Amino acid sequence: MSHWKGRSIVGLCALVLTACAHTHMTSQLNPEATGRRFSKVLAFAIFGNLDYRKAAEERLCSKIRDESGTECLEAEKVFFPGQYYSHDAMARRLHDLNVDGVLALEPAGSGTSSTYLPISSHTTGSASVSGNTVSGSSTTTTYGGYDIKKPWADYKVLLWATADSTTVWYATASSNGNGYAGWDDLIHSAADKTVSELSSAGLLLRRRRR
Repeated sequence: MSHWKGRSIVGLCALVLTACAHTHMTSQLNPEATGRRFSKVLAFAIFGNLDYRKAAEERLCSKIRDESGTECLEAEKVFFPGQYYSHDAMARRLHDLNVDGVLALEPAGSGTSSTYLPISSHTTGSASVSGNTVSGSSTTTTYGGYDIKKPWADYKVLLWATADSTTVWYATASSNGNGYAGWDDLIHSAADKTVSELSSAGLLLRRRRR
């Protein structure tokens, strides 16, 4: 079912005239960490660009809160981006906040692919009859003749436990957008896929029923 869903999203992206992105992810659960569930995680997006970092951390935490019972904190609100923190200082801060897991998302490459759209035209017409006279008109619309640039980005994602610094879960991902997509769309797609995979792996608490 998940394979069909992924293919349907790709097909939809090719048809719609709005921003669209999809992500393929391969993940692996550490066999030594079987049975672990995290109650409070820190989302840490390793981007040099603050806008992209905020977009990633906000999306990760939003999806985690919406789809699980796990709490989530955005790293840029816990550790000031321009400040250096020692390992011990970070560990104390995470301990004080009762954070038991750190979810790190890091870009591993990005770029754009280009596809040429050939020139084509479409003609529509109409005709009317008045007595012995026939009159008509037609309109020809021409489009194409330019390149469509589509963004892509690769990511590395990992979840590690603060108690013993064990890497519990690791994944690589490739996100691709259509000609209307921006980098934020790729980041959101990667974040959504990350949370979906974590949930499927049983690493997040189940959402409480209201």
